[in-house]
Amino acid sequence: MKTPISPTQTKQRWQLKDYVFAAFMTIGIAISSILTVPLTLAIPLPGIRTIVWAPLAGIFLTLGMARLQRRGSVALMIGTLALLLSRTSLVITAFLVAALLLTELIMWTRGGYKTKANRCLGNIVFFSTTTVAGALVGAYVAGGNFAAWLTQSWILIPMTLLSGVAGGVGWWLGESVIKQLKRAGKLDVDI
Repeated sequence: MKTPISPTQTKQRWQLKDYVFAAFMTIGIAISSILTVPLTLAIPLPGIRTIVWAPLAGIFLTLGMARLQRRGSVALMIGTLALLLSRTSLVITAFLVAALLLTELIMWTRGGYKTKANRCLGNIVFFSTTTVAGALVGAYVAGGNFAAWLTQSWILIPMTLLSGVAGGVGWWLGESVIKQLKRAGKLDVDI
């Protein structure tokens, strides 16, 4: 015999529409990478790709956080992206997974992504962590410049901070899109 599901339980369960929305946000994050990363390939600095990628990817990450609003939202979007990229680069997969784990751990203690402040923090933590995790994984796998960056904090720290700022810009742009979509009646989000 099935027991009835209360409205609060229904809100907490992931539904098909949540997975579909997360998939579209993952596609947006992936396309933003395809558009921005080639612009930075010749620049040998840790985090430069994140700094250029974060404002655009942050829009989709913020939209996903706002629509899904619960713990695991970033893991659903970025975990899917990492899984897709595992066929291309295990290094990228490793630092994306490290960044999503730290982001979800921090956001777990904050109760998810229901508030603008939590979504902002989630973006900043995620994009900052991708820079540090990318340098760590790169140093372990490739050595060379990646290993040197770990000893050059005067490069790694500012690039990490700039990645966080870029994530903040992506959050701000995402919240602006949310406001417009809500005003147009196209996004049903409690904010």
